[in-house]
Amino acid sequence: MDDNDPFEQGKRACFNREPHHNPYPKDSEAYRRWEAGYKFVERGLVAV
Repeated sequence: MDDNDPFEQGKRACFNREPHHNPYPKDSEAYRRWEAGYKFVERGLVAV
């Protein structure tokens, strides 16, 4: 797992039940990847 990958960070935030607070600028690729990771876990798709 790459701790610097926004997708992985979003997954970990949701999995750890942290508030849905995306730290990246709204119009950035990192923002979209973080959101995708968070939603990935939200939908119950924990394993990749």
